[in-house]
Amino acid sequence: MADKQKDSTVMIPASSTTRLKRKGKPNRVDLVPREFEALIEDQGCYVRITPAMLCPNRTSLTDTNHVLECPLCFGAEVIDLSCHSFETWGFIQGIKFDKMLNVQGVFDMKDATITVQQDVRLYYWYKIEVLDFASVFNQVILRHGSKDIDQLRYKPTNNCDTPYFLMDSSGKEYYLNKEFKIVDQTIQWLTNVRPASGTLYSFTYPILPTFRVLEMMHENRYYYNSFKREDKVPVNLPQQAHIRWDYVAKKSGLLIEKE
Repeated sequence: MADKQKDSTVMIPASSTTRLKRKGKPNRVDLVPREFEALIEDQGCYVRITPAMLCPNRTSLTDTNHVLECPLCFGAEVIDLSCHSFETWGFIQGIKFDKMLNVQGVFDMKDATITVQQDVRLYYWYKIEVLDFASVFNQVILRHGSKDIDQLRYKPTNNCDTPYFLMDSSGKEYYLNKEFKIVDQTIQWLTNVRPASGTLYSFTYPILPTFRVLEMMHENRYYYNSFKREDKVPVNLPQQAHIRWDYVAKKSGLLIEKE
């Protein structure tokens, strides 16, 4: 009876996205680079990786002070190079430690590790977006003057059934496609029923899980392929990095992206 109940369990998908499965070997997986790459694809998730670079608007080379009201990064101190984004497979695993591990700080529940395939190069502050799943973000927004548009920190994702919630400081709730709609990375107000100009309101909406690379755990992983060869071929092994939710990572939260 227990086996019958187990077989009848219905798996509810996280989203409507499906992807082709790699044709793998029926035998065991050997610990060799090509098989390790196949394992990352089979067990990992599909991600978008966006390279990032430090903003050059600093006061000098001898300190780390950043220019106030920077027109390039708006104080985020890093710039996302969206025109160089690419999609690939990566294995992400959450980590949590209760004690400080080193002088850099502590790991918390917003931390994870990502292992990427052999041809993928990661570096500090690169942005990692998980494409086939959804998370929830709660943002406090300032209602701008006479404008009908308010900017969001992230672009909402429609690849889930997570609802939207919007409430102003008086406790009044507003509803999607009635008082407002979502256009790309903005809220557009449809009627005069809206939060008062200059006041704050709270907006909860679905986003792609978005991380930043904080530490390169295995940045330099090299070996030479020389088995049954006359020469030695240098090979980069897959990288592994410590990542953290974008909105709790230092130097994150850009208001613009370089195209």
